[in-house]
Amino acid sequence: MFPSHMSVNDLGVFAVVMVFGLLIVLLFMFDFVSMTTFLANRGTSKGPSIPGEEPSDPEMGNLGDMGKAGSLHQYMMLLHEKYGPIAGFWWAKQYVVSLAAPEYWKEIKSIFDRPGDLFRLFEPLIGKKSIQYANGPDGRKRRQLMDRSFSHEAVKDYYDHFVKIAKETADKFAKGGSQEHIPLGKSMIAMAIKAISVAGMGRSFMDEKEVDKLAAVYDVCWEEMEERLTSPPPGPDSDREKNFQKARAEMQKLVRDLIRKRRQDTEKAEKLFIDSMLDNDFMDEEEICDHVITFLIGGFHTTGNMMIWCLYFLTKHPEIQEKVFAELEEVLGQEDIKPQVVTELTYTRQVIDETLRASVLAPWGARVHEYDLQVGEFVIPKETPILLPFGVVLQDQNLWPEPKRFDPDRFSSENIKQLPSLAYQPFGFAGKRKCPGWRFSIAEGLVFLSVLIRRFKFHLVEGQEVKPVYRLVTSPAEEVWVTVTER
Repeated sequence: MFPSHMSVNDLGVFAVVMVFGLLIVLLFMFDFVSMTTFLANRGTSKGPSIPGEEPSDPEMGNLGDMGKAGSLHQYMMLLHEKYGPIAGFWWAKQYVVSLAAPEYWKEIKSIFDRPGDLFRLFEPLIGKKSIQYANGPDGRKRRQLMDRSFSHEAVKDYYDHFVKIAKETADKFAKGGSQEHIPLGKSMIAMAIKAISVAGMGRSFMDEKEVDKLAAVYDVCWEEMEERLTSPPPGPDSDREKNFQKARAEMQKLVRDLIRKRRQDTEKAEKLFIDSMLDNDFMDEEEICDHVITFLIGGFHTTGNMMIWCLYFLTKHPEIQEKVFAELEEVLGQEDIKPQVVTELTYTRQVIDETLRASVLAPWGARVHEYDLQVGEFVIPKETPILLPFGVVLQDQNLWPEPKRFDPDRFSSENIKQLPSLAYQPFGFAGKRKCPGWRFSIAEGLVFLSVLIRRFKFHLVEGQEVKPVYRLVTSPAEEVWVTVTER
């Protein structure tokens, strides 16, 4: 078999070389077969392959397809219409799986961790130490600490602040008279900024000028972050990047001034959200700043847009607006709203719920798991980001007949019983990582409506075409203009 002149040593060297070469071939074959199998099947021997899209571009994956669809939400609507409730696609070079069915969500509801890479594009704004990127035991520790400020009992303490802020806004509307065109978006965002700053950060946080400044720099920052969702970031010397960095620096200065003021406050009458971070010894200044920016933006961005859509829908459906008014009058009379009577405002709450559904306010969330995950008949490979397209489910005509129609009666006690347990999840649900401020946001909505609808009838200025822009939070493409008449 071997040449007769080879020595024993030569044979040993030859054998080692042959074994080493065989290992190289096997490793190459394993890597090639593994990748080929993953691309072709996206499953394991435990289940069938996951249907979905191949990458349209080797570098960008299907991000270009998202841009053509208009947004990630619109892309996932098309994706699930084509492939069903589970589908895969490529987020640049990262394979992801999207689950658009309540029965599948049950399988992942205990998962806490988020895939940081999918949210990494927001890091220039919210910071690398934001709670957004905190996973595992460390992330849970921080969430538990912060959640105390938004518990059911804690939110009760904010009602009086919300009422005061809403009445200040109502007084401004009244001064303009019935002919003045009111910028609904600017007004609701400003009101939400005041609410989260007073309740979460302290009464001394902002005056009117500071509120306007925060709203302005936030708009610049957020528009840039959303732009990067479907296109490459700008160059370091571009005007886009310079404008973003300037706005971000101004936002950080506002927040650092807030932190300084709260530290210097020696007469703290109540425990606020910011105190949960200032009173511990495991967060440095950078982390505290990142958390405050994250919660500040989350606190007013979501609620502000919720109120824009809510009042917009009420202008489009004056009969629903009058039904809300009648319930508020019956339950509250001439009194301000109190936490004790909130459960009696059933129809008003249904209006808020239907607003969250119809507007697709928060279109998607994401989770990741360190092990292979069985979901129905499929297996999602470990470390694969799992998208939760809340908006797709909230617009599923099998769950919500005529999903584009605004109908608060969908949420009557009789109708809601007919739905699967996870069909309505506008604030997320999985792994105790539901939006921490969801109770806070609902309370704001109820208080703001209790003040504004009892005082005014809202009317949409004619000639407008209000179109949604589906980003991380859904907002109108342009300012919405309304007029009011006093009741």
